[in-house]
Amino acid sequence: MSHHDEVWDSSATAGHSRRANHSKQQQASQTGQQHSNIKSAASTPSLNLNALLSFIVIIVILALLGTASAQETHGDRQRSASLPIDELESAWKGPSLLVIDTRPPPVPPLMHLQRRDGEATKTTSSPASKATLSTDPNTSPTDSSIPQPFDTALSNNFTNPCQAFLRQMLTNESFTACHPFSLLLQTSSGFFDASKSFVRITNTLEATCNVNATKCLNVMNELARALKDDSNCAVDYSNDNPQVLQAYNGLIAYQPLYQASCLRDDDGSYCFANAITNTTARTDAYPYYLPLGVALPGGARPTCNSCLQDVMAIFSSFGSNSTQPVSQTYNGAAQQIDLYCGPTFVNKTATPLKGAAPGTTVSLTPTITLFIMLLLYFF
Repeated sequence: MSHHDEVWDSSATAGHSRRANHSKQQQASQTGQQHSNIKSAASTPSLNLNALLSFIVIIVILALLGTASAQETHGDRQRSASLPIDELESAWKGPSLLVIDTRPPPVPPLMHLQRRDGEATKTTSSPASKATLSTDPNTSPTDSSIPQPFDTALSNNFTNPCQAFLRQMLTNESFTACHPFSLLLQTSSGFFDASKSFVRITNTLEATCNVNATKCLNVMNELARALKDDSNCAVDYSNDNPQVLQAYNGLIAYQPLYQASCLRDDDGSYCFANAITNTTARTDAYPYYLPLGVALPGGARPTCNSCLQDVMAIFSSFGSNSTQPVSQTYNGAAQQIDLYCGPTFVNKTATPLKGAAPGTTVSLTPTITLFIMLLLYFF
């Protein structure tokens, strides 16, 4: 072998040795890194467990400290709550906090219903209503239980002479004894309350109808003339004072409303009592206001029965009298009722019946004047 070959062999051998050593070093490095990863992975759960244990220890310490603080703050309460019963009783010097009544409960008293003075009903010749309650036939409504006109305080919106006249009229025994339905209808608070009960309104109608109608008519006519006198309420009437107009219309409408309010149905009940207490037909009572100058509302639909027919027949007999307020309201109401009750249900125009009462202010002056002129002409 030549010297050149020896040198080549030694170089090759040295190269192989270096490569072998480098390969061993890489393997050792990889093996050490794997061992390091394994150790770090093994140590991670240990660290998590230590952190959890530390957190639990801290929570326990804080809870113990809070309990100790609470015991110090509320120590007095705990000590007082733990006192024996004997010490508590000795500490309390006042009366017992709780007193137990061992007696048996009282027996509730029995209710005894008694009729009030205003609940008695006077009997009449008419058959008893099937809707009325049984009452003592020997009793009659007392005057104190019957509603009165203008039972609320009169306003101060009057002239002094008119106010004096109205007060005198309301205390006039001849006037109060008539219990005028025509004045109660608009001016009485007590009448409004009585209208909510069939029994009470029936008692009221018994009183208003059980009077001398002829005598009461004369009283009302005289008061109507006096009201318009210059020394009484002429100024207030000219100024359209509402209460004065209500008083005057109620006085002159006494007769038609007396007749209408005293009508009864076939069962003996007052027609007005049926109308005013009919909760299914609220407008049944509206026609009774026609003689007071109150027009029938456009949407009103009173029940088409015999009571309505008889009431409108009465008003028809007074409708042609221009001194009666019903002369201004009857025709419109009759036409409206005929639209839904039938074309022949009531008279469409006011037709005076035989023997219709004259108005309160009918004057004979034109007739007397004509008679005097004829005498002078012929003689």
